[in-house]
Order: sequence, then C-alpha cells, then structure tokens
Amino acid sequence: MEQNQQFFHAHHSPMGALASFTVGESGEHGGMGLELGAPFAGNIFVGYQDGEGVVNSFPFYKGANDQSERYVQKDDTSSLSERVFENVERDYQWASDTFSAPGISFNVLSPFFEIPDPALAQHQKLKQASCPAVYVELSFDNTSNQDWTGFFALQGDDLRWNKLLDGDSNGMLGVTCRDNIGLATTCKSATAFSHFSVQSALSKIGNNDCFMLGPTAGFMVDVKAGEKVTLRLALGFYLGGNATFNRAMQYYYTQHFIGLNDVLSYALGHFDEYAAIAKQADKELQASALNAHQQYLLAHATRSYYGSTQWLFDGTESVWVVNEGEYLMMNTLDLTVDMLFFELTKNPWTVKNTLKQFLSHYSFYDEVFDPENPGVNYPGGLSFTHDMGVSNNWSPKGESSYEVAGLDRECFSHMTYEQLTNWVLCCGVYISKTADKAFAIEQRGTLIDCLQSLLNRDNPNPELRDGIMGFESTRTQQGGEITTYDSLDHSLGQARGNIYLAGKSWAAYLAIAKVLQDLGETEQVKLALDAAKRCADKLSASFDKELGYIPAVLDGHSTSAIIPAIEALVYPYEMGLSEAVSEQGPYGEYIKVLKAHLEYVLNQGFCLYPDGAWKLSSTADNSWVSKIYLNQYVARKILKIEQANSVEADAAHVRWQTIGASKHACCDQFSSGKPIGSLYYPRCVTNILWLDE
Repeated sequence: MEQNQQFFHAHHSPMGALASFTVGESGEHGGMGLELGAPFAGNIFVGYQDGEGVVNSFPFYKGANDQSERYVQKDDTSSLSERVFENVERDYQWASDTFSAPGISFNVLSPFFEIPDPALAQHQKLKQASCPAVYVELSFDNTSNQDWTGFFALQGDDLRWNKLLDGDSNGMLGVTCRDNIGLATTCKSATAFSHFSVQSALSKIGNNDCFMLGPTAGFMVDVKAGEKVTLRLALGFYLGGNATFNRAMQYYYTQHFIGLNDVLSYALGHFDEYAAIAKQADKELQASALNAHQQYLLAHATRSYYGSTQWLFDGTESVWVVNEGEYLMMNTLDLTVDMLFFELTKNPWTVKNTLKQFLSHYSFYDEVFDPENPGVNYPGGLSFTHDMGVSNNWSPKGESSYEVAGLDRECFSHMTYEQLTNWVLCCGVYISKTADKAFAIEQRGTLIDCLQSLLNRDNPNPELRDGIMGFESTRTQQGGEITTYDSLDHSLGQARGNIYLAGKSWAAYLAIAKVLQDLGETEQVKLALDAAKRCADKLSASFDKELGYIPAVLDGHSTSAIIPAIEALVYPYEMGLSEAVSEQGPYGEYIKVLKAHLEYVLNQGFCLYPDGAWKLSSTADNSWVSKIYLNQYVARKILKIEQANSVEADAAHVRWQTIGASKHACCDQFSSGKPIGSLYYPRCVTNILWLDE
C-alpha cells in the first residue's frame, strides 16, 4: 500500500455483535466500541519503550500527528519522551490487518466464515460463530543491545478498568471495563495494568499496577536485548440482558457465553483455529483474479459489513439485523437488496430471516393515487417499509423509522414502490440460489399479491399500463415517493418515471414469473411476463437519439444521464435467467439499448470524474460506491463493456476510502471523492460479485 494511503480506519469486528475495534487512522480516536455508528472516542497505544527510555508507538491516538517526537502532555506525571513510528507499513488483507515498524508487528485478525443456520447447526458450531471477540498478535523483535518494554493499551475518558481476578481468570491475565469490553492473554511474561497513561505506568509511579482512577489499561511485556516476543491477545465484547426495545431480544452469543470472561477464555483457547480461518480467507482473496485495488475494496467492505451486524435471539429463534452504518437504522430494505449477494455467498439463512421479518412485522397494504388527480384513491396492494427501526428500537408494526408523509420527492419521503421491488428481488434471488422449495411454496400467495401491487402502481386500469411506476402510495399523503438515492436530484431520487426504478420493476416481474412458473401458476406467470415486456419496450422506446441515451426520468423534461439504468440486470442474471439479459433473448432490444446507453455516458462529459472514478449521475455530484461496484459488475460481466475495465477507476475508488474517508472506516456516499454521508457503512459488499468475474 502506498505510503500516503496506509493510515485509514477499518472495522475489526466479530460477526453479529454490533461491535468494532476500529483502528488505523493516524492521529485520530479509535478503540473498542459497542453499538456505535462511529469510531470509539478513545486512544490506542501500541509500541515499546526502548533502552533509551523513549516511548515508541504507532500513531493511533488523538494528537499523534502533532509532531513525531515530543514530551507527553503537561498534566502527565511522567517525563518520558515519546516518538511516533515513521515509515509504517500496512498489509491489509481480507481477515488480517498488519502494521509493521522497526522492531514491531501489530496484526489484528477479524476472522469471518459461514454462519451456520441456527435452526439446523450443532451447538459447538454456533458457539464458534457467535463468539464476540477480535484477535491480536503483537510481535517484538529487539535487535538492540538494550532491553525494551512492549505495550498494548486502550484509553478512554469514560473507561475505568478492573484486572481479572484469580478466581475468574481461567489462567488468563487481563483487564475489563464494566464487563462489556475486555482484553486478555495467556502470556505469563506479560503484566496487566491500568493507570493514567502508558507513560505513567511505564514510569512505575506508585506500586499499584491496577490504579482504577486511570482511564488507560492494557499489557506490558519485557523484551530482552536480542529477544523476540509475541503477545497474543483476545479483545472481547459482551452485552447481557435485553438488547432491543419494543421487541425484546438478546444478543445470540448470550445463548453460548455466560459473560465477558467466558468469551475471553474461549477466544484465547481457540486462537489457533480463528487465526487459521483468517489466514484461509486471506489466501482466498489473494488467489482471486481481482487486482490489488479491488482486493482492498472487497476487504474494506467486508469488515464494515460485519461491524454493522447483529445476531439476536427473541426467546424462540434467531433474528438477523444489519444496521445502516452511522445511521443505525435496522435492516434497511434498500440495503438488504444490495447486500443480498454477499449474504447468499456467506450466510443464506440470514436472507430468508430478513424477508420473513419484513413480511411478519413490516409489510402493509395501501392505496394509490394519480398525481394528476390526487383526490381519488385506487387499490394499491402489498408493500414493505424502508427499515425496521433505529438504534435498537424496533418500529411499530408496519412503520419505519425513516419514512415521513407529506413530502414530495424529498429525503425522508416514502419508498413504497422501491421496497416492493426490493423484497420481491431478494425473494426471487434467494429461492433461485438456494432451491428452497418449501420457502417458495410458502411465499406463493405473497408473490401473487406483490405482482398485483406492482401492476396497480403502474396503473389500476390494465388498459393504461406501460410497465413502469405511474401512481403514488397514499402513504405519502399526496406527496411523492423517492428511491434509495434519497439525497440526489430527480435523476435518481424521484421514484415515478425513473428509469433506474423501472429497471428494478422489470427485474421484479421476471423474479415473480420464475418462482411462480416453478409452482405451476401459469396465469400469474403470463401477467408478470407481459408486464416485464411492457416495461422493457417502454424503456427501449425512450432512448433519445439526439441525447444518445435514455434520460433519467421519463417526464419529457429530464436530460440527466445515469449509470444505474443498467443496475437491475444483475437480478435476472443471478437468478440464472441468462436469456433475459442477452441481446438475442426476449428482451434483446432493451439489452442493446442499455449497452448503447452506458457506452455513451461512461466518459468525463457525463459519468466519469477526471481521475477515472465513476459518477452515478451526470447532474449530481453525489455517488454511492456500493452502487458503483454493482454497476461495474453489470457492465463488465453482463454487458461486456470494455471501457468498464479500468484499473484507474479502481485506484480512484481506493483513494476515496483511504484518503477521503480515512477517519470513518468504509463509507458509501461521496461527492468528488469526499465523504458526505453513509459513513461506517455495510452496503459496499456488493463487490463480492467481482469474485465471479
């Protein structure tokens, strides 16, 4: 990794614990955080005191960039000088993140693997998957002729620490804070401490190695001259009792671990197994055909996904939640449809779990109206909310935390049509990928209702349908619906007449048709396929030869050019409907038009930045990288567009994360390479699709 790009924050998280050891940015806060939408506001100290008494450390604390060598803060009782390591190297892999400097290697392991279906798996497999811990290997190589003292410590204004007591330690050394976070090792040569700071602890001020007024705690280890020492640490998280509100649930790991000490003991006892899992993931990514930039982007996205996950237990069964990054909205459906491909690769049961949650608690039936005659309501049908709640607070049934009535195509308006397509697409791809016939049979009636709902939102009068959304949900109270691109201009933000959303409706009709075809519903299949044909024909006929592309909104006024016109091709393709996305297939003219559209707009005049980065809309300097990754896959894999194979674009998108968003872990929403929202975000795992190219 280039020298100016090696410092950036990254999640290092257990699966399903909504917890993160966030580290990597120079001179910024980080540490172990629970249920946060941002890095923990603490400091991380990793390094050694050399034979000259100088405290050498990585720059993972606030103020480390002020100068490379200085005396400690005035209020510290020690007088040790400190130095920040220079020329730090970073090796950022899929499940390991290693920082190296002279005499020290700091390796953080965040292993991930298939989470077994809780309804089917054995106890030990579920315990292994749910263990809420992160793993650290800290190695010192003292080639000097003087002794060192190595250290690893965390600091936070509100943190107060206890040492593990002998009766509870199970042979471990460690420190814990409020039984929620803790550090432990089985290295007998290490010493656990808490004090005002690392410097005050090193200065051995007083003879109390666990000074509880101090906000800093961790380990020290002697490293003799000429000696190599490796310190293995487990960083554990634990929240017992009720974790969510309105619908009471606990973290699933509480079914397997009785407390934080139990987590730390298990993690250290199985350190080798978790390290092997992390190593295997690293090898898998290294062996892929992805270039170095793409490998980085996938590794970064994967960490951020798991940092946002919650594996809960409602007293009867597991409940899977992915929080929306900094916003902490729960199971946002327009993220679910994008993370679908990652979850089907790693944990297919989580997709079905989320679909069933939406159906049982966050579905509804509404009416629709014509914006030209808003005083008359017509039958609408089944749809789904934008999300399930926020910050561990479940929304009431049939409501989201986000959507507000009375807004006309503005941020926070309803997304009724898009969420309908999203649920259908998730359902269709899940059934196609898993061959879950029982679930398909179970959803027969739901999909028929979804089909009728889609048709009604086109036009309640069958004679007037053209395949795309024309009517608004009455949930808007005479306002207008929006899409997942909620903070963009009309080119992607407006739902009605939008060609991005129209493409998703085409794909949703095909998904319904495929599932119902296998269930023998021939009449409904014909309705769905006829609608898909109308939609494709409408979009094909909307190609503007003078513009050279399909305008983003089919309102007779729009001249915006958008990349996501092609986005929905991914769904039939991933369902195995290769003919549907072929130029020789039943929608061949539509596919040809989309290819011509993208080839025309994929340049600096419309949808490329000067450095090669992608710009989703020609009229809005606001892009979601998760969608860029998805559209890159469609352009390269399905449409075979050569100009989409751009290493320059990949390098530019890496800079967005490592330079633009270096303080925020993986981010999704950017303006000219600068993060403007969707920080600390899980959605970028759309790039798991690249492994299939």
